[in-house]
Amino acid sequence: MTRAGPKNQGDRMGSNGLHYPFEHRPAPGQLVEVASGVYWVRMPLPISLNHINLWVLEEADGWTIVDTGMATDETKMLWETIIDRYLDGKPIKNVIATHMHFDHLGLAGWLVENFGATLWMSRTEYLASRVLINEISEEPPVDTVEFFRKAGVEEAALSEFKERFRARKQFVSALPTKFNRLVDNQTVDIGAHRWKVVIGEGHSPEHVCLVCESLNIFIAGDQILPRISANIGVRTVEPHSNPLHDWLASCEKFLAFLNPEVMVLPSHGDPFIGAHTRIREFIDEHQVNLKKLQQYCAEPRSVVDTFPILFKSTINSGNIVIAVMEATAHLNYLVFAGSLAASTRADGITTYQVR
Repeated sequence: MTRAGPKNQGDRMGSNGLHYPFEHRPAPGQLVEVASGVYWVRMPLPISLNHINLWVLEEADGWTIVDTGMATDETKMLWETIIDRYLDGKPIKNVIATHMHFDHLGLAGWLVENFGATLWMSRTEYLASRVLINEISEEPPVDTVEFFRKAGVEEAALSEFKERFRARKQFVSALPTKFNRLVDNQTVDIGAHRWKVVIGEGHSPEHVCLVCESLNIFIAGDQILPRISANIGVRTVEPHSNPLHDWLASCEKFLAFLNPEVMVLPSHGDPFIGAHTRIREFIDEHQVNLKKLQQYCAEPRSVVDTFPILFKSTINSGNIVIAVMEATAHLNYLVFAGSLAASTRADGITTYQVR
């Protein structure tokens, strides 16, 4: 068995001051060692965000996998290749899903069922996932469609959203009917190393991150990404939530305990050093957007009206769902802060204006 290891060490500096210690990314079906007993896997995704990083942790008598990729035939084939080529005949003992999004737990049920692993998640993410998967139907709920219609989404884009909604079920396998719970500040021994569970909020309800002090490594999931920002969006099941508040609070929490020199293993993009720099960028970016948004809402604005203020990229039918969710999160934050008030126009569209 051959695994890529220390020869992969690089020394790249990003434009924002982040340090990228690895020169090469894993090829499909390859493991790259990033630290003692910690391996990087990169799986393709059939969406615009075209990859996800997964992490394989070695134990004396088996392996723990952190996140799984989507339930596609290609990803299953690549996992089978990795298992045959790299895992030395040792079993997959545990699967940790950082959170409920399908690129992270899409194959959790398949891995548990086919390889006898145990699933580990936070309770909220597991239960939310079970409900979501069990209730996936051919048509989106009426309340879901109305959420986007009230935001100002046009009917043509709503029709395309319905088509995408119907396709979701193919990307996730059924979850096991039992799991082991992970909670904030819990310690978990995996192989020769002790990992601490740290819960983040905002991107998803109870997102699991893992930090290992002895290795100085932080498995961040989607909480800290090097080049893009995780979607901080209002979910249609809780339209008046305030996830941006939760996200910013989690950013402050991470700043308080993370070693500035920790190596961050993100779910998208490359491993990097510079967690504090990146977190402060997130906070500053959101604060700037909130200020601009409040000024823009001197006149009544719909959610769709705010896109040019919040997003640099063009919003189209392919990304309008995420844009609506994220714009609503910013507007809800200002409503909770008492800066904006929401009202409903005669055509049923919700607008926001400075109080």
